Amino acid sequence: MKKYSALLGALAIGTMALNAPQALAFGIGSLTAAIPGVGGSSGSAVSAGDVDAFIKTAQDADMMIGTATAHIFKAIGNKEEIAALEAKEAAANSIADPAEKAAAISKIKDDQATAVQKALSSKDVQDKLNGMSKAQLASFGNAAFTFMLGVLKDKQLADGSRALVAGVASNPVLLPRLGALKDVATSVSAQAANTAKIGEGLVKLASAGKIATLPTSASEAPKPVDNI
Repeated sequence: MKKYSALLGALAIGTMALNAPQALAFGIGSLTAAIPGVGGSSGSAVSAGDVDAFIKTAQDADMMIGTATAHIFKAIGNKEEIAALEAKEAAANSIADPAEKAAAISKIKDDQATAVQKALSSKDVQDKLNGMSKAQLASFGNAAFTFMLGVLKDKQLADGSRALVAGVASNPVLLPRLGALKDVATSVSAQAANTAKIGEGLVKLASAGKIATLPTSASEAPKPVDNI
């Protein structure tokens, strides 16, 4: 119970307000441990490999959160909402203009996240979990685990992004990559904040023993997310 209380407490703090004790309670080590050079005091301490690692980790986290959210939504969401968002997604994927398509898909993801938050906080969620088979419940637990792992990675990246951006900004060789890095860092912070409510719901389910153990470290391996 204590480890889930630590997870829940850290989620409530907010993305950029993490301090060292809270980060440790959430199972997040220093970003330097995951991405060499981020903690460097000079621009020369940051390499192109550090930028690549940051962006790759952010992409992995985004994939984990997106895939897991979709599976959780299908497991506990309202059938009408699921059908409506699937129809919108099909329409969005047919949009030719890349910018317009990206905006439409982003809006769908936001709507899906809102629906999942609502479903997790409803009284119906317990009945839906109780009605799942052992295999379905295991799959739901894997999705919850992978979702929280993505959140942990985002929070770890957000916690160290300022140092990395500062290092790149002071390194003339890496300066051309600064704009793209800032975009990714901003996206990571926004996603970490947007997923906190879903994370709170999953932590509560884990605390109540409704689902299996959640990750406590960003370095843990994701679990397979199968169709529920």
